[in-house]
Amino acid sequence: MKSASEKPFALFFVSRADDCRYHRGMNTPANNALAVKQYAADAGFDAARITTPDAPAHTTHTKAWLDAGMNAEMGWLETRAELRGGRADDERLLAGARSVVVLAASYASRESASQEAGARGTVARYARAAEDYHTVIREMLNALAGRIEAGFPGAKCRGFVDSGPLRERELAARAGIGWQGKHTNLISLDLGNFFFLAALLTTLELAPDTDPAANHCGTCTRCLAACPTGALIAPMTLDARRCVSYLTIEHRGAIALHLREGIGDKVFGCDDCLAACPWNERARAGQNARLAAQPNAGRPDLLQLLSDTATEEGFRARFRGTPLLRPKREGMRRNACIALGNVGGTDALALLQTVVETDPSEVVRESATWAIAKIAAR
Repeated sequence: MKSASEKPFALFFVSRADDCRYHRGMNTPANNALAVKQYAADAGFDAARITTPDAPAHTTHTKAWLDAGMNAEMGWLETRAELRGGRADDERLLAGARSVVVLAASYASRESASQEAGARGTVARYARAAEDYHTVIREMLNALAGRIEAGFPGAKCRGFVDSGPLRERELAARAGIGWQGKHTNLISLDLGNFFFLAALLTTLELAPDTDPAANHCGTCTRCLAACPTGALIAPMTLDARRCVSYLTIEHRGAIALHLREGIGDKVFGCDDCLAACPWNERARAGQNARLAAQPNAGRPDLLQLLSDTATEEGFRARFRGTPLLRPKREGMRRNACIALGNVGGTDALALLQTVVETDPSEVVRESATWAIAKIAAR
């Protein structure tokens, strides 16, 4: 038997590390919760807390936000909101679910700025790893579920990462992972702003954490001031129709002229409101290296980006296995043209003119025409 100093619940477990069977009579909800949290750490998660399947609060706020159309073209948010008010024990998710394990995985990293020449775009930090985070976290969830189902015979589990109707952010706040900041995202005293959320439903009864994190934003409004397009119209209220992340990833078609300068050099997502938060200064790095950024992945050469995506095959070859497939070829080339219009020099004019003359997408051709005019005006 391992010593009690090695793991806080070591006295409850015997046998090999990969075959943790509980002593009969010791599988209380509190002991089970300790075990599951250790399993989560072993699977690579940086934080794990437990809550009940009850629907989270803020249903009224969410409805008002949806009614105002601030979800833009993301109609799936309405569909998710309608599913029984967000209950996690809905039979369509996991019949008999008794607990929700809310998980966080940090992607914070200390990156040095690229010193390479040329006009460069910016990719959101969460998309700078070599693999799509959905793939990595799904594997972590499967490992955690496997440990639970092996250690507690009869228990069933189902994991979610950006999928299903779960409102992970509200569940995580209730469980104590962090608090919802004025930029609407979760903030953790330990992890800062840059972390993914996931959730694991289980039929195993686990003692819930009943101490939600206190709100430490105070009077700080740095995130609101940092938004380049004014999408954060008030604390806790994001108008997705103006958000750079939405515009460069989810939006299909042309981007409104009055929002293009605010996009700056961004070609995929935006970190401005997250990066402005002072709680990042004391955040610890995550333990899963597969979520860490690759060198220079956050600052792609814009001319090379346009060249590589000249065809659908080229686009897919460059971004295969990453979240950057999400905007599709048209969206990525549109974004690259707008970024060049904002930060490019005269060396970009020839390639932009080629785009105007040859790209099959009217949206891309118009964006390139706009970029040429902006560069010429400078």
